[in-house]
Amino acid sequence: MDNWCVEMPLKNILNDQSGWIDFILSKIALIIASVIIISATFQLAADFKDMGPEHELGILALDFKSNVDNPGSDTFDYGIRRTYSFDTEKYGPETGFYNVNAAISGEYVEITATAHGGRQIHAVKPLMLKVLPFNESTLRYELKDEYGHNGTIEDLITSDYLTVAGFLSQKSADKVMLNTSTGVFIQKTIIYVETDNGVYDLEYTLVYQ
Repeated sequence: MDNWCVEMPLKNILNDQSGWIDFILSKIALIIASVIIISATFQLAADFKDMGPEHELGILALDFKSNVDNPGSDTFDYGIRRTYSFDTEKYGPETGFYNVNAAISGEYVEITATAHGGRQIHAVKPLMLKVLPFNESTLRYELKDEYGHNGTIEDLITSDYLTVAGFLSQKSADKVMLNTSTGVFIQKTIIYVETDNGVYDLEYTLVYQ
């Protein structure tokens, strides 16, 4: 029987210059892609490393905020003064940040620090409760000066309670710097306002040094 199969010509890659060019170009493309992936991996790792101090500072800010918000609970008695410590001695260049500073306003707490290379970092946390960044004496003086009464149960303020709340909101709008090397006092207080509809009590948290 005759062999009817037709022998196909073999392609000799050694003599095919276009084949070698395609092969080399594909290898170069793979090398470039590998370099890009490796660079991106190192950059991502560096970014995560840079985020470390910010994350730790955020935890410190959240801890401070939680202690300020805590007096809103029923277990925190009025007039009882508690102390919060930033414990800044445990932070130094070897921990990722140092030179810790703190501030508070009626709306937020802010923690700032210096990271590696002198880079300034900060963390801000909003407050859940009504906060006044001054002590009881200052509070009563401001109320007495504005309304002629200090807002205690013995000396009620005669006004619309929303007006009183707005006045105190303005007084606490600016942030107050705190000394992180000493304790911060946190205390819950009440302001009594007498209106045509009865007596209202406004609860505030005082934060001061």
